[in-house]
Amino acid sequence: MHPFIIKVKKYIDKHQLIQSGDRLLLACSGGADSVAVVLTFYELKKVYNVHLGIVHTDHQLRGEESAEDMLFVEQLAKRLDVPFYGTTLEVPSRVEAEGGNVSVICREERYAYFDTVMKQEHFDKLVFGHHADDQIETIIMSLVRGSLASSLTGIPITRPFSSGSIIRPFLSVTKEEIFDFVQFQEQSFRHDPSNDKHTYTRNRLRHTVVPLLRQENVHVADNIRTFVEKQQQDDTFLQTLAREKFDQLVTVKSESHFFMDTKQFSEIAVALQRRVILILLKYLYDSSNTLLNNRLIESILTACNEQDGNTVIHLPNDFFLIRHYSQVQFSPTPLQTLPIRSQIIDEDCWRTVGAGYSIYLTRNLNEQVPFDEKWFIQLENDSLPLSIRSKMEGDRIHLKGMSTPKKVSRLFIDEKISTEKRVVWPILISSKNDIMAVIGLRYGKQFEKKRNTQNFVLYVKSY
Repeated sequence: MHPFIIKVKKYIDKHQLIQSGDRLLLACSGGADSVAVVLTFYELKKVYNVHLGIVHTDHQLRGEESAEDMLFVEQLAKRLDVPFYGTTLEVPSRVEAEGGNVSVICREERYAYFDTVMKQEHFDKLVFGHHADDQIETIIMSLVRGSLASSLTGIPITRPFSSGSIIRPFLSVTKEEIFDFVQFQEQSFRHDPSNDKHTYTRNRLRHTVVPLLRQENVHVADNIRTFVEKQQQDDTFLQTLAREKFDQLVTVKSESHFFMDTKQFSEIAVALQRRVILILLKYLYDSSNTLLNNRLIESILTACNEQDGNTVIHLPNDFFLIRHYSQVQFSPTPLQTLPIRSQIIDEDCWRTVGAGYSIYLTRNLNEQVPFDEKWFIQLENDSLPLSIRSKMEGDRIHLKGMSTPKKVSRLFIDEKISTEKRVVWPILISSKNDIMAVIGLRYGKQFEKKRNTQNFVLYVKSY
């Protein structure tokens, strides 16, 4: 067995990537890396007792050249007597119709086809040829661009996909080792000219930065692989703890409405806080294309660690973070809250007045009706009729025990009433536009709890 295959096998066994009887779908573009994957697993199929298939997609971005790539892979599969699954993807027409990032569209279309083949042909694992140099480039890109993850975890060795999982058994070998192996096998491969262009960040890193790192340390790939594996192990543990905290802290009201108490959230470690927020955002944004960045995550963390006042953060795709003191809500664009309709309060009948309250005004002081609050009040004819309206700028109420009227806006702040609720909170006024009460909250100096010489009673119910 070739030393290259032995090295790959040790990595497979160490991470238990393959079980006897697995059906493996080998993704092959025709390049050296994926061709090496095909040759390696062709040699190992009897060792692991696995069944193989080869899958290829033509994105139609390089015309006849990409069509020839498919033909090359199909002929390789035929020569090795391995089932071949190939398709031509309508990437150009979709880019023309939708615009957007070509790389993202290619990936979406490619993975959709992989998913279809895996399910229809009952494959257990999709095998990619990402190698140690790819891992170096990924880590550097994460550092340069700023990774959203709580730690640098690089390309995962394995992850769930479709009806099974994706595995990457070549993360232990370098590009140079792959070339040496393919040449030893005297196997040709295809070359994609776009990999030589410096217009792509990954290509620039591959051709300029990685060689410099190798000059500093020839074992840089092994060192980064070891670093990433430890990071992935730590992250797996922390993600488990974060999931437990998410279940404890976050109340899920629907697919897009989440609530959390910031007092409890602020008590957990920052490493878990960030992961809890990222778990929550995955619920809101199931598409990886949504533009999230570290600055936004930090803003969310800051808002979720505060308990005073109100905060609103506009999130991507018309979602909002709305924090009212220690309660934070993640939800879609809130409906516009309209001020309550002004209405006259008729006697001897219940009136729904907004903010979850109904009131009943009567001169019959002995009448008994269901109530949550009961107030006696002296009203002169020139004060009638009473009305309900929403808060207005400059509103003040004269409370018992205070020498000067208090601003209603200040009252709302003191009572921690959210901005949304202030708009619909019922204000009881006299015919002279004097503020009599902020229903359910505070009542003016004219109101008494005990009956004396008053000629009216006001019943209040909340719902």
